[in-house]
Amino acid sequence: MLNKITSLLWKILFLIVMLVTLFCLPFKLFTKLLFSQRSYRLQSWQFARVWGWITIITTGSRVEVVGRENIPASGPVCFMGNHQSYFDIPALVGFLGSPMGFIAKQELAKVPVLSQWMTQLPSFFLDRDNARQAVKVFKEAAQVMREGQPMVIFPEGLRAERGQVTDFHLGSFKLAQMAEAVIVPFAIDGTWRIMEIDGNIHASRVKITILPPVRPQDPIYSDKNALASHLRSSIETCLETPRQEG
Repeated sequence: MLNKITSLLWKILFLIVMLVTLFCLPFKLFTKLLFSQRSYRLQSWQFARVWGWITIITTGSRVEVVGRENIPASGPVCFMGNHQSYFDIPALVGFLGSPMGFIAKQELAKVPVLSQWMTQLPSFFLDRDNARQAVKVFKEAAQVMREGQPMVIFPEGLRAERGQVTDFHLGSFKLAQMAEAVIVPFAIDGTWRIMEIDGNIHASRVKITILPPVRPQDPIYSDKNALASHLRSSIETCLETPRQEG
């Protein structure tokens, strides 16, 4: 009963936060006229970073990030990792410490406020059943990466159940290859415990592990099957370690 009450209070607080971001949106759009594209994107991420931090911290959860030294300082970058929860996006944007946009599923484009803010990062919404639209989205996102803005894509496509890792869609790797971007794998663990257990909010220990990058000159880069197998096994190892220790 107590958990249901705290969950309700969190949802009310989250609604208030989203209303505040809604009121801030027109001002943010106005600043687009005053700043360069690069500065505008950086400011959009900084605003999103605050939103992500508040969203996670108010659940009582704590986030640990290891491996930040594996993020390249410059050049096209594509983050690729597992997908556990609706809370993956706020955890990544709030705590990873790098500007980013997202390749998100088409359904998120219908979510008021959130979709408008994601667009400012920028982010792109992918219809996996429409090959022509997917190619268009990847071309636009690849250009954004070439301009210096990292992108995040979840190769599983959909959220996996209870911290598992499902098969990676090989088409996801085309995004990085189109931009000749460095692939930075990440493993995110613990976000599924926040809400996916029973629909209520639970405090969780979230860990984001940034793994060694795969660069365009690496032999495995152009072999999608080998690359998918390498990334998936590396991520699964990160998720298995805490359970083995426990």
